[in-house]
Amino acid sequence: MTAGFLKQRRCLLLVVWLACGVWHASGAAELPAIVAAPAAISHAAQHIEQRRVFMQELRDDPAAALASAGKGVQRAKSLALDDPRRADAMELLCLAHLEVAAFDKALPLAAEVVRVRLTARPLEPQLLALALGTHAAVLFGSGRSADADQAHTQSMEAWHRAYAADDVDLAPWLEAQADGVARGWGRPQWAIGLLREAVRLRALHPELSGGRLAQTLEDLAIHEMRLTQFGEADAHLDAAARLLAIESQSDPAREELKAAVAQILMMRAGIAGALGNKAQVRELAGQAWAVSLTDPKLQAETQLLASASLAAVLRGLGDLEGAIAAQRRSIAVFEHHQDLLDSGALERDLLGGTLTSLGSLYLEHQEQGPARQVLRAARMALGDTPEVLFALTELERQSGDLPLALSLYETALRKREGSSGEVTVLFGSSAPALAAGVAVGSAPEAAGGLSWGQAAVQVPKLKPSGEAAPAVMRTVPLPPGIASTDTPLLIRSQRVLDIAPWRAEAKALTARARRQAKSALVFVPGFNVSFDAAVQQAAQLASDIDFDGSVFVYAWSSPGVVHRLAADAPAAERATAGLVEFADQIARSSGADKIHLIANGMGNQVLLPALARIAADPSSPLRTSLREVVLLAPTMPVDEFTTGLDALARLGPAFGRITLYAHSPDPALWAAWQRGGATSLAGAASAGVPLLHPRVQSIDLTRLSEPGLLQLNRDPWPVNPLVAEDIRALLQTGPVRSPERRSASFKPVRGVEGSVPYWSYEPPAVSRR
Repeated sequence: MTAGFLKQRRCLLLVVWLACGVWHASGAAELPAIVAAPAAISHAAQHIEQRRVFMQELRDDPAAALASAGKGVQRAKSLALDDPRRADAMELLCLAHLEVAAFDKALPLAAEVVRVRLTARPLEPQLLALALGTHAAVLFGSGRSADADQAHTQSMEAWHRAYAADDVDLAPWLEAQADGVARGWGRPQWAIGLLREAVRLRALHPELSGGRLAQTLEDLAIHEMRLTQFGEADAHLDAAARLLAIESQSDPAREELKAAVAQILMMRAGIAGALGNKAQVRELAGQAWAVSLTDPKLQAETQLLASASLAAVLRGLGDLEGAIAAQRRSIAVFEHHQDLLDSGALERDLLGGTLTSLGSLYLEHQEQGPARQVLRAARMALGDTPEVLFALTELERQSGDLPLALSLYETALRKREGSSGEVTVLFGSSAPALAAGVAVGSAPEAAGGLSWGQAAVQVPKLKPSGEAAPAVMRTVPLPPGIASTDTPLLIRSQRVLDIAPWRAEAKALTARARRQAKSALVFVPGFNVSFDAAVQQAAQLASDIDFDGSVFVYAWSSPGVVHRLAADAPAAERATAGLVEFADQIARSSGADKIHLIANGMGNQVLLPALARIAADPSSPLRTSLREVVLLAPTMPVDEFTTGLDALARLGPAFGRITLYAHSPDPALWAAWQRGGATSLAGAASAGVPLLHPRVQSIDLTRLSEPGLLQLNRDPWPVNPLVAEDIRALLQTGPVRSPERRSASFKPVRGVEGSVPYWSYEPPAVSRR
């Protein structure tokens, strides 16, 4: 194992539990060596090797490769139009243009190569399959996704014609295609189908597959986890572990196989955590920890993987004490292998990162004393890294030293070449919440039983990178005004207010606005969101959409226990009356004549009934001031949701536009479905089609991002940069924007005749490196 083993494996596990979308190094499919059909072995094999060499040249020096390919096409002009060698030269130039996303130049070349391959006699199915695959990639990059899908289907048909039935030599190509369609096109379900066939072929010929069958099973399971197909993923991981165990028994000297079994056990523990099965999480983690290895370094790395991953899963389950115990076990591994640290076999940065993670867990558990001790050690190991400084910022904030917290925070931002801006958030809470360690819930003039207050939040504004990642496998240009970052926010101050000063502050903040004059933004968070997190999310949202009007957050009660969505539903109903009162106070006292409401996840179960009450009340001041209503992945049964929309429609146009952003599969939605309370949910885009209603503008975000398993116990956040930019445009001042005028990333879909049109996110093409 290399010195980077632990980082790679921890990255993989954190991906499985945090983002479920990054491939570890050994999982990347390479261009397979192909056994060509006998009738075409000479030319096909020669060109496939030529392509392989050219792609390496293209990665090393794109400009030189492009020039070389251009010269090759010039030389081929003397050949007949249907000469396969002419198509060979054109294909290389097409690949060079594709690499730099010059799709307009690549498209005619790709189409001509396909034409020549189709006319070849005898037909060379492997070269035709390659040409169709390249054509599909160029079509996709040109924005012609339907044509690209058709070309890809034809490419796969050609691959099947190139091999006999059940020929295992087809498996490497299926694996390579799966990697491509998932990474480049955002088609994980296609990747699953391709990998399942590859598994079938390799299982028929285990003697020819070596250890590759286990790797393909693992890759397949990762794709299945991305689509929350947890049962299938767990079965495939179990099969992969069994294969590796058998291989390890036949070759005991290859201890990396036993370490790989431990890795798979922890992936299965991540699935168990997603399903809320803590007992199975601990059982699988115990098995991984118990894997015995003679190599001290590999043993330490494997145990660190098991304990750090267990800590991540338990934290996602809300078991902070268990997560702390698991991370302390990681520290014990370092202490036991001090010799490996001294020799450099184990990197001290790993120890420092583990200490920082443990300190952050202590802070989540409100244990400032142990956190201070651990973070002091982390600072000694790592120095003043941004991660350590951010953790120290939270420590000093909890300890009450706000000036020091702000100083540490600004130092951390400078190290990331950024700064911060302050966003003031006015909050209303329907239940006791924490504000700087003091309960918020007993304001003497609390209208409707609400508590009132103000928070000042430092929101990072990092140096623009020029790119943001709306999905883990691609990049798109970063829209203006969007701060896409995982840098922590700092709640610089919080204070409880009586209703009179709260009203005065609301009016002052609204009057201060320039870009969104006389405008207010009201945010309703989802379930399992702490009070601090609700305030931070509202501030981040306002920053992301570049909103300078007054910002409000309604911190409704939510127990915050894993798989307690059913228990949260009655709380959402009780909170509805509080939201009506909260919004009424904003309308009467803020001076805003344009009020926008945004709800995330289960927050929609609070918002939609509140809208119905507002629309039914002729005296409500919101009837004239309410403008945009944005529903982010509503965690509501479809029947309840549509009934609520129908009720609003019957009450007439009491307020402005409603926009629904749907996503599938969404972890919070999946958790709600699992509890048996609903067979379909409003925020899920079933089969790629969002909920459609005449009262709503629906946008399907299925291809925009993929779920993370640790988000299963909370509504996902933050808002994706492209979604934030779309919301920013919705809320901008001036004439109401036509529904057809959306970002180019959202394509209008008309659907069947008579159905309500909607929009669908279409991923941009990426260059292939």
